[in-house]
Amino acid sequence: MFDNLQRELRRLAETKEISVPLESDAEGYVDKECPAKECLFQFKIHAEDWKNIVRDEEVFCPSCRHAAPAESWFTTAQLEAAKQYALGIFTNALNGAMRADAAASKQRRNPNAFLSITLDAKGGRDAVPVPVAAAEPMRLRTKCESCGCRYSYVGAAYFCPSCGKNSATHTFAQTLNTIRTAARLGATLRETLGPDEAEVMIRSLLEKAMQDTVMSFQRLAEQLYDQRGNTARRNAFQNLEAGSALWEAEIGAGYAHILDAAAINSLGIYFQQRHFLAHQQGIVDTDYVIRSTDTTYAVGQRLVIRETAVLEFADLVEKLGFELIARSKP
Repeated sequence: MFDNLQRELRRLAETKEISVPLESDAEGYVDKECPAKECLFQFKIHAEDWKNIVRDEEVFCPSCRHAAPAESWFTTAQLEAAKQYALGIFTNALNGAMRADAAASKQRRNPNAFLSITLDAKGGRDAVPVPVAAAEPMRLRTKCESCGCRYSYVGAAYFCPSCGKNSATHTFAQTLNTIRTAARLGATLRETLGPDEAEVMIRSLLEKAMQDTVMSFQRLAEQLYDQRGNTARRNAFQNLEAGSALWEAEIGAGYAHILDAAAINSLGIYFQQRHFLAHQQGIVDTDYVIRSTDTTYAVGQRLVIRETAVLEFADLVEKLGFELIARSKP
């Protein structure tokens, strides 16, 4: 009487996998999530590149560079939706088997028999399995300079998910954008925090932004210089004069060939301010006045960093950095 149900139960017991279709978003990207529990960074890879460029053996997290096989990168939402999809497949299979047994029992019924037993399958509404929907397209999209893999993300990403390489250009631009965002948080902080807390936080963010701007330029310059087969002394590119001399010897163009005199003068002040924030707690001494030619401070004063200065610094460093990228290509 339960032949179809028993047959279906045996078949389902032998089922090892169920294919769950995943949708790509409107721009052709599929959702991925870092499997490292301490990271769980979510990003997207273009479906064509996931199929044609990314290797099954190894995929990298754009945020932490955790490496794992391609089968490990399903998102938490995808896994939950896949469970529901699989449950729907099983439910429909069992419902169908029970309906088939009920129909068979009615066909075998003898209307002249003294006692007749039949099955009647009621309820058991079928599920409607649908592909796992993609999340909305992410804001930032990029393409790896090395392997051409297209990926997108929200926030900060440093590594290509396909080849794992760190793009000097991409990281440089992204860091400067983060610096600009932090520099513009003043109004928001003043609205949400108390006056004293807000000013302390704003000062801290602006001073950190000055230091991060120099560090982002240093890392870019070092990578570009290394790519040409050279090795600069440690922290050479934290010093404008030393860095400019290295590039002039290497590509025939120092910083003065790229930026005008006013820009070079501003950079000199900002680089010195970063140095004194990092090593002198921002306290001005004679050395600062001489090296920066900044006459707005007297010896013993503390540097005051403004939003406008951070934004100008980021713009100048960005222009210098991208000119070096263009001119230093082998």
